[in-house]
Amino acid sequence: MVEQRKFLLTFDVEDFINQNAIHALQRLLEILEKYQLKAIFFVTGHMAEKISNYPKITDMLKHQGIGYHSSSHSVRPTIPEYTDLKSYKKAYEISLQRETSHINPLTGKPEKEGGIYSLQDLFHPQKIQAFRAPGMCWTPPHLEALNSLGIKYDFSSALTLSEPVLYKGITFYPFTTLQHWNGTTYDYECLTHSILRHKVTVFDLHPTLLVNQVEWDSIYYKGNPKTLSTVPKRTQKETEVLFNKFELLIKRIKFLQKAKMIDTNPTLNSSTKNLTITKEHINKCYETSIQWSKERFNYHPKFIRSHFYEFFDEACR
Repeated sequence: MVEQRKFLLTFDVEDFINQNAIHALQRLLEILEKYQLKAIFFVTGHMAEKISNYPKITDMLKHQGIGYHSSSHSVRPTIPEYTDLKSYKKAYEISLQRETSHINPLTGKPEKEGGIYSLQDLFHPQKIQAFRAPGMCWTPPHLEALNSLGIKYDFSSALTLSEPVLYKGITFYPFTTLQHWNGTTYDYECLTHSILRHKVTVFDLHPTLLVNQVEWDSIYYKGNPKTLSTVPKRTQKETEVLFNKFELLIKRIKFLQKAKMIDTNPTLNSSTKNLTITKEHINKCYETSIQWSKERFNYHPKFIRSHFYEFFDEACR
């Protein structure tokens, strides 16, 4: 008998600029509804504010799992930029302020209440307990600030590949297997390999990339833009091909679910396995975390490595 493994289908809902990203989100939700599959949607504060104007999408999302994807995603300063302080405590306090605020998308400044509060209001009574950092670029003081706001599950770190681990009241889920889906033989081989080898497989998809040629946040790579400009769209034919490939994937996932080979329930549980870590692993975890910051924003932190050492100190004893 084949051992049943956990398969978590997740989506990053972050593109608040390109209108076609909203249509892509609705279509994905309709496909999941058609096959009676549930996923986790990681939503940014900006997107929660925008989605509130679309009752149909909001209603469909309320039947799915909802996670948090930061107050502003790529608006500068990003998470690694505003937490790159010598004082761990100060980085924690700034994170707390920004993640409970609406961030101006042009200036990057907090203006009013928003962030995680926007999700909590929009999706009440569902609790917002899961988090994924933009670009998997997380920092310890920021995550601890979110933990104080109710976040119990993290989907950002490269701490584990096979099963969730517990540390400081936070359950760290395995690093995502794939972040894009083209429906190739290689894509299926990666997913199959992960399902067979790991207790939990996390798959991640960005709705905006099904309808747009490039990342929506490319306008932020060199700093905050003067205007919120859109990115080039895919042709209708390209989009249809990608959605068809996605629906084919969903059919196969549904087959595995019916055969009781995988469990696709997005309900999250705290791990009973405590984290143990070496200094070498801490360094690798840090390097993985800041990769997005270096490659996309050319930002090289000065103090965040020391934050990692401080955060993981108890696990190294």
